[in-house]
Amino acid sequence: MSFSNALSTGAFVVSLVALLITGLQWRDNHNGLLLSMTPTASFEIAADPDDLPVGISLSNAGPGPAVVRSVTYYVDNKAVGGVDDLVRLKKLENIQYYDLEDGDTMAVGSPKWLLEYVARAHVKKTETEVGEFVDLLGHLGVEVQFCPVLHGKCSTKCSVKGRCK
Repeated sequence: MSFSNALSTGAFVVSLVALLITGLQWRDNHNGLLLSMTPTASFEIAADPDDLPVGISLSNAGPGPAVVRSVTYYVDNKAVGGVDDLVRLKKLENIQYYDLEDGDTMAVGSPKWLLEYVARAHVKKTETEVGEFVDLLGHLGVEVQFCPVLHGKCSTKCSVKGRCK
């Protein structure tokens, strides 16, 4: 093998190693971008009947936008389905709700009241009605499955640990 052939082979090997290292760096940067855009679900439960609103809200604490895949409501660890099913099953009145569906997106820091007791001017709230709703909140679990807008790993979170499933 001549010196020029060995030099050419060595240069070729060095260029392949450089290409491999560049590809690995791209992959690490790409994975870092996906990780930095992973959304985080955050629930807030407001259950003080003397301090309206009373209800449960969901927000995306970021850092990236979220795509909702499913929302399931549980009462006493039993799945009741979606929010429409819960409202019908529990015969809730004066309740405003937001029905998140598969494919809905949530921007960072935009809370949505999933269930909220609404005090309307023409409807007199009764302590019993608010108390029953607050009692329901004490038995309620909400499970949300959400994914990053960019492709990545989806996550599932329950509003209160141990109340979903």
